Amino acid sequence: MGRLDGKVTIITGSTLGLGKAAALLFAREGANVVTCDRGRTPENAEKLLEAAEGLSGEVVYQRCDVMNPDDIVSLCDFTKEKYGRVDVIVNNAIIDNPAGMIQEVQLKDWEETIFCHMTAPLLFCKEVIPQMVEQGGGNIINVSSHTALVGGSSISSYGPAKAGMINLTKSLAITYGMQGIRANVLTPARMLTEKKFIMLDQNPAQYRRQDVFYPLGSPSTPEQVADVMLFLASDESAAVTGHNLVADRGVTAQDPMVCGARSEQSVRETLQGQGVTTWIEGEP
Repeated sequence: MGRLDGKVTIITGSTLGLGKAAALLFAREGANVVTCDRGRTPENAEKLLEAAEGLSGEVVYQRCDVMNPDDIVSLCDFTKEKYGRVDVIVNNAIIDNPAGMIQEVQLKDWEETIFCHMTAPLLFCKEVIPQMVEQGGGNIINVSSHTALVGGSSISSYGPAKAGMINLTKSLAITYGMQGIRANVLTPARMLTEKKFIMLDQNPAQYRRQDVFYPLGSPSTPEQVADVMLFLASDESAAVTGHNLVADRGVTAQDPMVCGARSEQSVRETLQGQGVTTWIEGEP
C-alpha cells in the first residue's frame, strides 16, 4: 500500500528538477499526478511520462503557463473533471529572475516574479480550495526558497516573493484548517537539478564552494527534497500545518562566520596543495 494511494495531486513546474522528482515519487506511492509546464520543451514532458510508465499511480501532463490565469483555471478544471477531486496542490513553478543593484531592477521583472511565486499560487488555491472544502479536506504545499530567509548580495524579487509565499501559506492554514485543509511550506536551498549542473559546469569554482557552503557538504538532490515533500503530502504529517519545513542541507542554520572559516580553510589547503606556503602576507 502506497503512502498516497488514491490521492489526486497537481504539481506545477513538474517536468524537470524537484517537480519531476516529486511527480514520480508521488506516483510510486499511489497518487494520480497532474503535471504541467509552459510547453516550451515538449521533450521534457515526454521523458517524464516515459519514466512514469508502470508506476502505481497515473501521471498525466497538461500544458499550463502559470503566468496566465486562464491556464490556471483550465488545469484545475481538467483535474476536477478527470478525477473528481483534488487532494494535494503543490505550487512549485518558478521563473528566472534577474538581479542587480537597485538602479538596475526592472519593474517588469519584479512584477513577473511576484506573479509567478505569489499570485499564481493564490489563483491555484482559489480554484482548488472550494473543491477541497466540498470533499472534506485537502493539502496545500507551497515551495519557497532559502532566499526567503536571508538577504543576498544584489536586489531581486525572488527572495521577497518566496518570503511572501510563507506568510500566505500560514494564512491559508489558519483560515481553512477547520475545513480539513492543511497548508505548509517546503523551503529548499540550491538543488542539483539539470539546470544547476549546467551552471556548475560553466563555473568550476562553484564546485569547490559547495563543500564549504553546505554543512552537509553538498546541495540536495531533487529526490532528497521530494522525500520531504512526500512527508508533507502524506497523512504522516497530519499534525503539521502552517509550518515552514526547511530542507536546505543546513545553509540557513549556520553562523556566517562558520561558513567563512570553512571557506578560508578550504582555500588555504588548496593553495598549500599547489605549493603556496603563505596564505596572506605575514601569515604562516
